[in-house]
Formats: sequence, structure tokens, C-alpha cells
Amino acid sequence: MKITLERQQDAPAKTGSFGLSLEDVNYALDGGVYAELLENGSFEAKSVSREGEGVSVREDGGYGWEAYPKGANAVLKIKTDRPLFPENPHYMRLTAAEGGAGMKNKAYDGVFLTKGAEYRATFWLRAYDYRGKAAVGFYKDGKAVCEKRVKIAADGKWRKYSVRLKAKADADAADFAFTLLNAGMVHADHFSVMPQDAILGVFRRDLVRLVKELKPRFLRFPSGRVVGGEGNRYLWKDSVGQRERRRRNWNCWALCGDNFSHYGQSLGVGCYEFFRLAEYLGCKPLPVLYAGGLSQTPSGEQELETYIQDALDLIEFAGGGPDTMWGKLRAELGHPEPFALEMLALEGGDPSKDAERLAFIGERIREKYPKIMLIAPDAGDVAYARLAASPQKDDESCETVPDGRAVYAEVAAPAVAPSPHGANSFGQALQEAALFTQLERNSDVVHFYSYAPLFARTGYDMWDAGLIRFDGKSAFATANYHVAKLFSLYTGDVTIPLPSDMGGVYASASERENFVFVKIVNGTDETAEAEAGDGFGELNQIVRLEGDPASFNTHLLPDAIAPKDVAPTAPREAVLPPHSFSVLVFRK
Repeated sequence: MKITLERQQDAPAKTGSFGLSLEDVNYALDGGVYAELLENGSFEAKSVSREGEGVSVREDGGYGWEAYPKGANAVLKIKTDRPLFPENPHYMRLTAAEGGAGMKNKAYDGVFLTKGAEYRATFWLRAYDYRGKAAVGFYKDGKAVCEKRVKIAADGKWRKYSVRLKAKADADAADFAFTLLNAGMVHADHFSVMPQDAILGVFRRDLVRLVKELKPRFLRFPSGRVVGGEGNRYLWKDSVGQRERRRRNWNCWALCGDNFSHYGQSLGVGCYEFFRLAEYLGCKPLPVLYAGGLSQTPSGEQELETYIQDALDLIEFAGGGPDTMWGKLRAELGHPEPFALEMLALEGGDPSKDAERLAFIGERIREKYPKIMLIAPDAGDVAYARLAASPQKDDESCETVPDGRAVYAEVAAPAVAPSPHGANSFGQALQEAALFTQLERNSDVVHFYSYAPLFARTGYDMWDAGLIRFDGKSAFATANYHVAKLFSLYTGDVTIPLPSDMGGVYASASERENFVFVKIVNGTDETAEAEAGDGFGELNQIVRLEGDPASFNTHLLPDAIAPKDVAPTAPREAVLPPHSFSVLVFRK
């Protein structure tokens, strides 16, 4: 089969912008890109489950903690009287009947330590009559990998303690433990352990490195179901300020089953950290706000005004001066310069029923901030649609792209491929690549597009998709990641129209200065050949992904599917192997 690439007569269109949606699913934040090693360090965990047509939310502050060492004579009890801060009122009362007894943290699958790595442990204690020291550190098989001891002040006041820990050896699934060296009782709250190499002091380094290599044009946050939630919508104002005073929320993805019932939002990564991450990545921030809908219908005009004020205050937080309330808070948090906020997304429960509400909110925002671009279902400057790589008629994630409107498209891959990682097989990645070519071909309509979800923690994924997979020890790029990266890196300024019907081969082209980038997917079982016509230039480089459609990357084989440079053998022709995705780089 031979494919001829010819420039069409239509006028070129500007290319769309590829970005990322950082949705808190698959333990993407807590237990993921948020570098915090401990689980439920604030003792605010909740157990969430379905109850009929409603939701049952039960306090379970002791989740993730148990007596240490095993069989130790220690009693753990959650208390709420005279808390450290009212926003998170639960704390732990630890009573040790003998020295050396204490408690340890589950820390997801245990903590993976690297020899020589340094960590900062902080915690709050209140003691009335305890006289002595406490030990804090990481332990493997009962032996200390790193440990520090602190003297506890017995004055009945909450006091914050901070120690630096340095691992003496590598350790898999180590225990974090806090023990009293003498018998006695203390109150404890807000345990935290952060790697000293965390990006911006907040983000896990290996995950952010992979994200940065994607070179996204924008970062959409918080994104996904958590925005509207199920009676627990995301409140950005709860996510800023002192970390200990950020009111913990439960995650609606906890409703996916008992294994995830304690999935929560510590908000250690809040609105401020999202803005800083976008700045670090060198891309535009795209915050998302809930504007009411079916899952949380406003009771009246007053609640509608709350949504409007939240939006206005968020814009002020991002760009207001030190003489404004929210601009002053941003400066106090350490960022006196404004963030470069140009876009804002609004979400409702049902686009067909919420368009009027969203349009009204948008008008109110524009009255004060006329230059902000609004992205909303059927109501903003840019419409919003979710697309699937292999749409089925009963696939609820497939929505119709409005005709004649600028569109933001979020690509969600349904799990149809036969691999343990569902949508992360190479076959599914090829389907996504084919869809991306269509988005690029229609860039006069599709102005922005991104893949979701971004992250998936192995063993904690409730959605079989993700560009980056990880556990507590390592991270790797999926086949989907490599597809997204090639689209992000090899994109020009304007789109070159190509023929649309090529029999199982999908292609798009764009141009920048003296280069033409052609992305081409051969989804067939046969080898194809592509020949470029006039106006493309000479073939300078080929970058290719190919393999068995059922293959996929793993922690042990992270590069089973990875891009390879292929030397061109002809100035205008290239071979397209079966089940492959190629980027052809022409130089004019």
C-alpha cells in the first residue's frame, strides 16, 4: 500500500496546543506526584462507600497507623478535644506502657529508601507530664535505616519538631515509626516526611522530570470528577495557606471499591502549588472551577453568587497586587509576582442543562476580567468535549464536538486492550495517535487538547489509563506517553491540510520555519509506504514507535515500547511498518 502526501488547497490553520490534565485519580497526588511519603499523617482519613443511592462517609482517623513494634504495649486512640487547628481536628493520643513502644505508618506500600538520600521529617507533639525523648525514623526488619531522637517539652502546648534523616542503606518497603523511649503518653499530629530533593520542596522529582519532558503548553487542574465531586466539591480556598490548616477532603474516586475507600485529598498540593508547577514546567496554568450542576444543584441565588465570587477571587489570587486580599496571600506564600493566568475553565453537571448558568457566570467574570479566556461546555469562549480513542455508542466519555466552535478536547482512553495495564498497551496508544492526528488536522476548531489521566500508581489504579505509571520506588513512561510526547515535540505553527481517506493510515502535518512535521499512523497489518509531494522538502529524520499491539511497558521493562531514530533511505519516501507510529521530519 502506498500513501501519497500532498498539500491540499485549503488555507493552513494554526496548530492546536497539547497540554496536560492533572486529575486526582489513580493516586496521582497523595501517594503520587506530591512527594509526601506518609499516608494519613494528619489523622483525618475517612472511609467512604456507596449506601443505596447515597454516600456513606465515616471518620477513620487511625487509618494507616498501628502499634510498633508488632506486639508492643502501646495504645492508639484518636481524639478531637483541644486540637492543634480546628480545620483538621483529629489527632492521635499515643500511650506507651513501656519504653520503645510507639506507632508506625502504612505509607502506601512502605517507603523505598536510597542510600545517602536525605529526608525532612516534621511533626507536632503535645505532652503534659511525659519526661524523656522520642525516636523517629525508618526501620527495616526492626533495624534502623535512619533515626533521630528528640527531647519532648512537657508543657502542655502543641509544639512542632523537625529532624533531618539520612538513609544509611537502600531499603525496600521500610517502616516509618515514632516511638517513646520511656513509658508515658503524648498527643501527636501532622506527621510528614519529604525528600530533600523534592521539586519546589513539594513534588516528586522523577515524576516531574517525565512531565517536564513532555513540554506541555498548559496544565489543567484540579480536573476530573473531584472538581464537582459528590457533595464534596473541590474548594480552592481550602487548598491554600498553611499546610496543616488545609481542610482535608475525601476523594470521590474512593467510591470505586473497598480497596480505595480511604482515598483522600490532603491538599498538600493545592491551588498555589498547581500554579507553581505550571510555572516550573514553563506552561500556562488552566485552573478549573465548579459552577454548579446535577451533582450539587445550587439552592438559590446566594449559592450562585458563591460560585461567581470563587472565580473572581481565584483570578485575584493569581494576578492581584499586594494591595488586594488574595494577591496579598499569594505574596505571603512566597510568590509576590503574579502568575500568568490567561484561561479559566468552568464545569457543570450536564452541559445541556447548565449552559444558561455557565453563561451567566461567564458574563459576570468578564465584567471584571474581560481578557480571561473561558472554557466551558457550550457556554465559554472555548467549548469543552471529552473524546475517546476508540468511541463506542455506549461510551459516556464520548461527547459531540460543537460545530463551528473553538474546542478544548480531553482525550480519555477506554480500557479495551488485552494487557494488565488496560489502555496502556501499544495498540491502544496507536488508536490515540490516530485520534491525535485528527485533532491536529482540525486545529482550526480544536484549539487545545490533552490526555487524561496523567498518572497511575501501580496497584492503586481505578482507571486503566495513564501516561506515567509509578510505584513508591520508580516510574516509567507508557506507550501512550511516548505518543503524546512526539505530538508535543514535533508540532509546527500552522497545520498543512492532507488527504483524509488513506485506508487505515492516519496522518497530520504541520510546519514551522524550514521544517515540516508529518505524524503518520499505520494501523493495518500490512507494510505501507509514504511518498511526499512538492512543498515538503527533503526527509531529514524519522522517529518511530512500533511493536506488537498487545505489548506494553512495565517497571522491569520500561523501554519495551520506546521511540527510535530511523535513518531515511530516500529524500521523499518512508516505509511504514505494520502497527507503527512515525514522525517524518522534512527540511525545506
